[in-house]
Formats: sequence, C-alpha cells, structure tokens
Amino acid sequence: MEKEHQSEIYNMFVQSLKDKKSNERYAIELQVWSQKLMSEGIIEKNIFDCNSVDEFNIFESKLKNSEQYINYRTERKDKNPHSGLVIDAALSNYKKFLITKESLKFNNGIDFSTATTHSFFSFNVFLSDNLYTLRYTTSLLSKPFTILAGNSGTGKTKIAKDLATWLGKKDENTGIIANKLIVPVGSDWTDNTKILGFYNPLKKTYESTKILDFILLARDNPEIPFFLILDEMNLSHVERYFSDFLSAMESHEKIILYSKDEDCDSDIPESIELPENLFVTGTVNIDETTYMFSPKVLDRANVIEFIPAQSDVLANFAAETQPIEIEPVNDGSAEGFLALAKTVREKKDLPPNSDICKTILEGISNVLDGSGFEFAFRTAKEIRLYINAAYALAQNEGKTLSKEDYVNLMDEQLLQKILPKVHGNRKQVGSLLEKLESFCTEKSLSLSLAKVQKMKIRLENYQYASFI
Repeated sequence: MEKEHQSEIYNMFVQSLKDKKSNERYAIELQVWSQKLMSEGIIEKNIFDCNSVDEFNIFESKLKNSEQYINYRTERKDKNPHSGLVIDAALSNYKKFLITKESLKFNNGIDFSTATTHSFFSFNVFLSDNLYTLRYTTSLLSKPFTILAGNSGTGKTKIAKDLATWLGKKDENTGIIANKLIVPVGSDWTDNTKILGFYNPLKKTYESTKILDFILLARDNPEIPFFLILDEMNLSHVERYFSDFLSAMESHEKIILYSKDEDCDSDIPESIELPENLFVTGTVNIDETTYMFSPKVLDRANVIEFIPAQSDVLANFAAETQPIEIEPVNDGSAEGFLALAKTVREKKDLPPNSDICKTILEGISNVLDGSGFEFAFRTAKEIRLYINAAYALAQNEGKTLSKEDYVNLMDEQLLQKILPKVHGNRKQVGSLLEKLESFCTEKSLSLSLAKVQKMKIRLENYQYASFI
C-alpha cells in the first residue's frame, strides 16, 4: 500500500470519530505503537495498512502479546488501577471504523464521511468475548426485559453494568452516566410503590422514586437507550411489585399513577407509558433467601443462567485476571443499539434461509404437547424476534448466518424461553425430560441437552426438577 493511501485511511479514521479535535490522539497513539512494533520486527506493516477486520485482529493480537504493551499496561495500572489505556480505546475505535466501513460497502462508492455520521452498533467492538454477553445483547435487542440468573459471584451484574456503561451517556455537570440506573431490590418490596412511588395526601404531592424519575428521563430523551438494572430481583415476590411493568410491556398501555387534586403541585404526570428506549434487566441469585419466578414472569423474558466454566474459576484462583475498565464509547453505538432494537421489533417475518428454525420449533411443540408446558403466541413471537436480532447483529458485522448458526439460536431459545417453565415431580416431568433429551440429541441442541440432563439428575436425587 502506498504511503499516501495510508495517510488517506488515517484521515478517514480521524474523520469518523465523533469528537475529532480531541480524539485525533487515538490515531496518533496507533501510529506510535505501529512504529514501536515495526522497529522491533514484531509486525511488518503499519496499522493504517490494515484495511480489513481480519488484518486488524492479527495486528491487535501481536500488539497485546508484545513485551512493550504488557509492561506499559502493568506500569499504568500500578499508578492508577481505574484508568483506561488510550491505546485500548484507540484499538476499539479503529476496529469499529473497519467494521463500519466494510458494512457500508465503502469500496462500492458510499461516501464514508457522510455514512459515519449515522449511528451504528457492532457487538464485536464491545470489549468482551463472553458468549453470555452476546446472548444477553441479542435478548435485549429482541425484547427490553431480560433475566440473568445464577449463583452469587458468577458475573451476572457485571455483564449488565458493562454493557450499560459502554453505551452510556455522561451528564456534563456531574460526570455520572445518566442513562444507567442500578437499583438493589429489597425484601420489603411488597407493592409497586418502590418502583413507581405514591401520592401523599398529607403533603398534597407525589412521592417519586429513582426508578420513576429514570423512566421520565428516558421518556424525555427518546434518541438514546436507558438501562435499568434491578439487582437481586427475586429478594421479594416479583409479581407483587412488578406486575404493572409486566402488563405495560405487553399492552403498551399507560400505567395510572394517581389522580391529581386541584391543589397538588407535583410535576409527576398522572399516568406514564413505558418508553420504548427503556431496557430492563433483572439479576437473580439462587439461594434459600430468594423467591422463584412464576410462569407469568418467565413467559415475558429471556432467562440466561450463568454457570462459569470450571477451568475459568481455577484459572482465576491461580492468578486473578486484571478486569478491563469499561468507559462510555460515545461514538454512535448507543444510538445504533436503540435503532437496531426498533428495527428488530418491527420485523414481522423470519430472516432468509432460516427454515430450520420453524422445523425445530414444530418439533419442540410436538414434544411438549399434552405436558402442561406448551407455549403459545407470545413465546413463538419472541423466539422469532431473537432470531431476527441475531441476524441483524450478523449483518452489521458483514456476515451471514449458516444453518448451524440457526440451530444454535434455536438451542439458545429452547434454553432461555421454554425450559425455564418446566418443573415438577417424576410423575409430572419424568417422561417429558426423557423426550426432551432424545429431541435435543437428535437436533444437536447441546446447550439444552446439558440442561435437561442436569434436570434429570436432580429429579433422580430429589424427586423434583426445575430449571434453576
């Protein structure tokens, strides 16, 4: 590649950054590290000669495995454990630049300088290779309510916080990420007042909550996503405090808060409609202090159970890994995430070449027939939306989904949408689990097969089986 072409790519990258004046340091940082590695013979060409994601991945791997980078990272983290590295941010932005450029078919004549002013979401730019995170992101895009379940310390809350932080928008005055709110659920949440507040007749005003204020802020800023994380959601009976949310998510009707008196001076409206840019995540710890969810709740969410690999746990015991500090990307990804979610939810049919999905769903329906755990219209619709979300994410990366990919997606949906509702004693679920095991084996649904086999073992040992 000629030197002048390298300069052209450099300038296009700078132009693609939202804050061009201050963020040109990203391009300079990439140039500096390129020269360092080239001088040591670690790489053969400059980062701005890497004109595809595959070439970039090779460059990034060599950089992050180099002694210079490792020493630099250690030195910086020793001085300030909470500071991010400019080179890491630069790499993230350049990868996004390449993905966006390829997705927009830059070489077919599209004006990149204009195209990059539009919001764009790419999961591969997010600093996580965790498959749970991909399933979580796909779930949120398909429906704005997701449950992350598992034992304490498995990383549920961290994944939710990281994605919300990455897509965050900081308040200019306080420096706080305004579109992220984490609220621990208390054992005293016995009605919806902890969520939506209440009218105080003595003060003649409406006593609001952080959550209600957050919802109203989301309503007033419809161009970006807002992430509400309810931590340890099942410390109280979910149906008691969350039923209004569940109904409003389905019906899109307003929630009545109160009837305003003539002398009431509250700014809180008498009713609210949940804004479509609000994404709710509930984290669920499983122990003797918590309550299980009813089918009504499970039917309205993707349930992602976190089970860390034993090898990862033991590796962390040997040497604790340094967590990557997530910072708001602030490059159009947040707006792109919301736009993608709206597109997915408006899609009325399955993506092309996905006939295998319908075949597998018909098979699951036949297995469940007569068991008492049959699914209906809502489940079928939400499975379709999940597949469309995965297809849209793949398109944004310039990829297509294979038959095997569609099988894996149906595996995830059997695991996240249908199996969570299966529970009972041997008489209730014994034969059903046998049928599900045979079906999952036949269709190569490995995630669901592993879960069904665990449920069978629990049924054998305790005469009762449930998803969690």
